[in-house]
Amino acid sequence: PDTGATQPRGRMRARTAFAITALFAALTVARGMEFDLVDRGASSPEGNMKCVQEELKRKTLVMFSYETPDRTHINIRLFDPDGGSIWNNSDTHRGSYAFTTKIEGDHKACFYKTTVDDPADLKHHKVRLDWKTGVAVMDYEKIAQGKHVNKVADSLRRLEADLRDTHETMLWLRRKEAELRDLNEATNSRVTWLSIMTLVVCVGLCVWQVMFLNQFFQRKKLL
Repeated sequence: PDTGATQPRGRMRARTAFAITALFAALTVARGMEFDLVDRGASSPEGNMKCVQEELKRKTLVMFSYETPDRTHINIRLFDPDGGSIWNNSDTHRGSYAFTTKIEGDHKACFYKTTVDDPADLKHHKVRLDWKTGVAVMDYEKIAQGKHVNKVADSLRRLEADLRDTHETMLWLRRKEAELRDLNEATNSRVTWLSIMTLVVCVGLCVWQVMFLNQFFQRKKLL
């Protein structure tokens, strides 16, 4: 057998598999951020909420955790796209929550401090938020330890979950694209009819103005 040709093919396949794994790992949604609280001059603490929102598909597994580095106690409220309250936690410097979305749209997490002695000090209070969705929520290391599977099986399980999540995301994006395309076509149709009506009105006004001026000059015996 030609071993010289087999080895490069094996290396090429290994590189391809590694590239595919890295690609789907990059598609895993896991966002970490840090921000400060704000003071908008509102009379109530709820009016000074600092909110972070994320557009999520229906039936998406979501888990987020938060903490304040200086251990400042804050309040958090989680809202669905319709403005309904999903979860709230009061007077604590850290917390976490997991849920599955029921409707599609922008989900919002809002943070605020109940008692504020000096509004200018709010910018010094930081909040660290770790927002995970889909495959990123699952802890594959614990799964591997619990079921005593080897690293290859764990990698395959992770890759399968990434593929499934990516497939669902692509289907969701396709639906979004179809909705936007229909909206664009409807808008173009309305703009076309509006242009035609505007042109007809302008031509009608021009004809009426010419006839009116013609009759006016005839009455004045200027023509």
